[in-house]
Amino acid sequence: QFSLSLANGDYQLQFSFIGYKTETAPITVADGGKTLSIALIPTGVLLQEVTVYTNPGDGEAAQVSSTSLQSERVREISSIVPDVMRSIQALPGISANNEFSAKFNVRGGNFDENLVLVNGAQVYEPFHVKEADNASIGIFNVDLMRKVDLMTGGFSARYGDRASSVLNIEYREGNRERYTGAATLSMTNLDGYIEGPLSSRGSFILGLRKSYLEYVLAMLDVEDGARPSFYDIQGVTSFYITPKNKLLFEFIHAGDDFRIDPQIETIGPFTGTGTVQGEPANLTETRYDEENEKARYFSNLFDLQSVNFIGKNLLLRTEVSYYDQLEEERYHEIFNRNVAIEASQNYFYRVDVDDIEENDLRIKTLEMKSDIDAQIHPFHQLKAGISYQDIRYRQDQVDRETIVERFDFENYPDTTVNVIDNNYIDPADQQIRADSYKLAGYLEDVWQASDKLLLSIGGRADYFDINRDLNISPRISASYSGLGEWTVRGAWGHYYQSPIYRQIASPVASDTNTQAIRATHYILSLERGFLLKTGNGSDNLKLRIESYYKDYDDLIHSEIGGDGNIFYTRRNDATGFVKGIDLHAVLSMKRFYGWLSYGLLSAKEDLIDDNRGAFPRYTDQRHTLSAVGDMQLGSGWKFNFRAFYGSGFAYTPLVPEFDTDADRWIWEEGDINSEHLPPYKRLDVRLSREFAMGNARMVAFLDVSNVLNFKNIYGYSYRFTRQGLPNREEVELWPIVPSLGLTVKL
Repeated sequence: QFSLSLANGDYQLQFSFIGYKTETAPITVADGGKTLSIALIPTGVLLQEVTVYTNPGDGEAAQVSSTSLQSERVREISSIVPDVMRSIQALPGISANNEFSAKFNVRGGNFDENLVLVNGAQVYEPFHVKEADNASIGIFNVDLMRKVDLMTGGFSARYGDRASSVLNIEYREGNRERYTGAATLSMTNLDGYIEGPLSSRGSFILGLRKSYLEYVLAMLDVEDGARPSFYDIQGVTSFYITPKNKLLFEFIHAGDDFRIDPQIETIGPFTGTGTVQGEPANLTETRYDEENEKARYFSNLFDLQSVNFIGKNLLLRTEVSYYDQLEEERYHEIFNRNVAIEASQNYFYRVDVDDIEENDLRIKTLEMKSDIDAQIHPFHQLKAGISYQDIRYRQDQVDRETIVERFDFENYPDTTVNVIDNNYIDPADQQIRADSYKLAGYLEDVWQASDKLLLSIGGRADYFDINRDLNISPRISASYSGLGEWTVRGAWGHYYQSPIYRQIASPVASDTNTQAIRATHYILSLERGFLLKTGNGSDNLKLRIESYYKDYDDLIHSEIGGDGNIFYTRRNDATGFVKGIDLHAVLSMKRFYGWLSYGLLSAKEDLIDDNRGAFPRYTDQRHTLSAVGDMQLGSGWKFNFRAFYGSGFAYTPLVPEFDTDADRWIWEEGDINSEHLPPYKRLDVRLSREFAMGNARMVAFLDVSNVLNFKNIYGYSYRFTRQGLPNREEVELWPIVPSLGLTVKL
């Protein structure tokens, strides 16, 4: 707020601020003065598709973003466990087909093509419950969020090293006036936060969360005995050195323990007849199989920022962050087969298999970066930045199988023993020690050519030492609002993504190592808002249609297994493309808020020199539809629903064939991604009521995921019956899951 002393008359007032579109307003000053309210729109919102989640009281984006959600609404549209990474799956361009997975695909890209930032610091694989088949939960606490920006393509030169999207989560500062907090107890987890002043210049906010999913899964008897447990603690402290200079310290610590109840299966005895040493024999066989699996994970983020306004036209942000990721996974299987043979002598045959798989991974990343935003003219902004990342990979892997075979029918009564040791990991990959670094810089020029036209021209350079790869990424975007009520946006650019550790062919730095993939984005969109004649002047409808084309070069081929794990060839052995249209309609009324999203998509990939032509990527899903609604029923009652439909992702089938040489059935891999899974359908509902109890506000809620109990298939497991016949089993997602809870706000 500010005031001006002006003589009576007509004026043109100009309002500008770093990072926002400059506005000019005519004003007539007469006796008694005049009050004028001006809303400045962030240039990032105007230039690209940005969906913003905002915290209560955060008025910045409420009028301009395609979808504006408060943190409470994030809770309401992510079923069972509050999770921003699952709530955004209802937005256009996003597909997941799994209500309990925080991993999502953006416009035909892999989930690892998404850049995830917290207050500008990059985080890697920010998921709880990593080891569970087909399930994961984001590590971020929704109560600490100020806003979340989602860019599904055409993002500016400020963001790099990812090919598909940017999810930028900004945590808020604590309350500088008083101590407040809230706690929520539900059937799946306990979470809460507290915030308040540290001094007249500082504040803090601290959030905690602890799950007890292991007990819920035990009651539901799903996920084959999986017992995941996780917790996280995170917070932000701020200190204002001056009103224009502040320090921010943010931290996140997330931990997981995962185990699967021992899977013990005893088969038999069953009998049969056969021939041993040329004579007829009676056979009696028993089998024993025992599996044990457990894992431990943690991730730490420590981030220190200095934010400084230098004069009135320059913003300098300097940041140092440290990210530490640990994975410890253990799998042990014991299998034995015993055959008692009755012939002229009593023979035996026994085979014992001992399978051990271990994975210890540690990734440490130290990042230093600095960004400058300069308003060099009311209609001209320059943005620039540099960054350095020091990355250290440490991985120890074991995948060893020992087979011991014993029998006595060849040299009776002596026992023959055969021992086979299979080591499925190349010795060079058993212990990986790689140290590397990344350098990056960008420059962006944002020019407000007129009140209707906004242009951005920029580029960035990225260098990754482990593959000696330097990439230059030019980018252009524009926004034009001169077509009546319609706004037209367009974007083009190159988007490089360096290989992640699972894609690197060698830990030794070399220019022959796996190179960065390149995605070229072409985007064109139309958007319009409508005021509704309902008697309430704020009721409105927003429509957006966006077409896109994404061209991939130097692609690293990937395939997805039936358990949801992704496997990479570690070579730049493919090209690809994605094309599609996204439709989004947002309705905002006094007692209702909701949206409808539809995506039409085709994602193809082509292996180089295989002479097979293009085939669907595993992310190919032709139709994706979602609807979200939030209804105020009065007297504190609220009803929410979330509906999803996906036509089904592509997958590679296995085909049964009879091996005449071995005299048994086998599974052979079919054509890559030649079939699609059945359609995915889900409806979630939530009913809540807010009421007062003393000085506290209470919210009681019932949340039901998959309320119609649709059967959804995530993949297939290919096995054999006891008779050796091929048997394809469906890998089902979760059934109906209810949850009761209570939130207390102080």
